[in-house]
Amino acid sequence: MIPKKWRISAGLPMGHHFPPNLIFQMDRGHPGQAIPDLVSNTERISIVSGKLKSLLEQHAAARIEFLPISIARANGRIVAKDYFIANVLDHVDCVDKARSEVEELNPDPTMLSGLFRLQVHSSQIPAEARLFRLKSMPPAVLIRDDLRAILDAASITGVKYITMGEECTIY
Repeated sequence: MIPKKWRISAGLPMGHHFPPNLIFQMDRGHPGQAIPDLVSNTERISIVSGKLKSLLEQHAAARIEFLPISIARANGRIVAKDYFIANVLDHVDCVDKARSEVEELNPDPTMLSGLFRLQVHSSQIPAEARLFRLKSMPPAVLIRDDLRAILDAASITGVKYITMGEECTIY
């Protein structure tokens, strides 16, 4: 069984495991900065604004569990209430290990322990999939170009895209 703390980064439903009135506190190194639509963090979870949530609901064609949170400054003052953890529940087994750079140290042979350059078997991705996790590396969330174009047109902030074959480091 996966501990509750890691269920979200693994893309497993939280359901009743999720605490009500959860507050995420910003790092002291980011005082006074505007909060982006996709908030980067060390917990490997997607924290999204209400604006991004709405776009994903309309266009992602994915099963996503949206869990409400508030964001507070380092001093504890709540600065945003319209934020959510976007727990992407769809997983696709499509990594082309022969053309990717991966680390396979996980005790489970179906799971990757590191991803440094990704190539996929496009034929294994359902035609309707616009947003999904890699089955063998759940912290990695893939987005199709047409959904990216929609997010770019809406001026979504905080997103860092890694293109297919580009060097990356995901554990």
